[in-house]
Amino acid sequence: MFASPERALRRRLDQARRDLRMVAGTLRGVRPPVTVPRRPKRPGRSALGTRSLRVDAVIQETRDAVTLRLSDVSGAPLRFHPGQFLSLDVVVGGRRHRRAYSLSGALGAPAQVTVKRVPGGVVSSHLVETAQAGDVLAAFGPAGRFGFAPDPRAERRLLLVAGGSGITPLVSLAESVLAAEPRSRVTLLYGNRRAEDVIFRERLGALATRYGARFRICHVLEAPAADLASTAGRLGRERMDERLRALGIEHDVEAYVCGPTDMMEAVRAALEGHGIDRIHEERFQRPEERRGAGAALPTEPVPVSFGEGDVRHTALVAPGDTLLEAGRKAGLALPFSCAMGGCGACRVRLRKGAVAMEEPNCLSADERSAGDVLACVARPTEACEVELP
Repeated sequence: MFASPERALRRRLDQARRDLRMVAGTLRGVRPPVTVPRRPKRPGRSALGTRSLRVDAVIQETRDAVTLRLSDVSGAPLRFHPGQFLSLDVVVGGRRHRRAYSLSGALGAPAQVTVKRVPGGVVSSHLVETAQAGDVLAAFGPAGRFGFAPDPRAERRLLLVAGGSGITPLVSLAESVLAAEPRSRVTLLYGNRRAEDVIFRERLGALATRYGARFRICHVLEAPAADLASTAGRLGRERMDERLRALGIEHDVEAYVCGPTDMMEAVRAALEGHGIDRIHEERFQRPEERRGAGAALPTEPVPVSFGEGDVRHTALVAPGDTLLEAGRKAGLALPFSCAMGGCGACRVRLRKGAVAMEEPNCLSADERSAGDVLACVARPTEACEVELP
């Protein structure tokens, strides 16, 4: 690895100090140790560093979903805009797992994430079953390009479409916009299997009561219940077409969609069929289901050259390490936020070589065609040349 002149000078100064200490000790009759003890590495510890968040309260939303109210143990504010998420590093059974959870609180309220248990979900099951007040979680973020910061001068017409736990970023968006933008209106379509699966049921009802015509909500349930006004069916293409017509949704609305992949694809088709082209989507996928992360990875370290203008830094990247991990280990101040391909903060340009990148991620088609990659999920498969922002 070749360091910058500044880093090389610091290393020489550090070495000189160590040499002087050793000579002084020898003169005093103190023999230096044959080996230098090293602090043992913590199993599974990330090289990127995290912030520590304390769980202040655990709120049971449904049988399978809990909300964790959070605060930074340092006392620092946890700033975000509605729609963003946190990446949590959670140790389960001695292994470290990273998962993204949307911030489900409104602006001005305590920060919180809501976790729904999914079948076979290692982390979601662990958090739903064992999280308690006083726990400390390691986190990256907030991050993400979904959503926006409300503007009191704005006059928006928003259509929010959620399926299951996809409500988490959208309830934050709805509540924040309604409170901060007095001329904006929000319509929410929310699909679930049963009434008992509806997350934030009372909270959504309170919004409808408080804001009246400015907030319309339509529940779509596969198994309708007598105690919740709803439309029967599954929130797919046919039901979306019918609801858009019944609610009189105009083509100039701005749509935000979050939920299962098949639902989101059907919703997009329906929206585009009605001439709605301002569509924003938040897609989360479990890391186990991602593709391409382990394709043709080398078994030996490979050199990667990182460029910052006229200055270049070369690092040997260990097999399996990402560009972000390698760059941070080499002392480079590579920017990042979510550390799992969801926000784009770590985007760099690949000038030469090849990487295996986890899919899906947040890169757009234009960014890909320009040669951009996400350093946090890109692993070099051969010698590479990377240009930093």
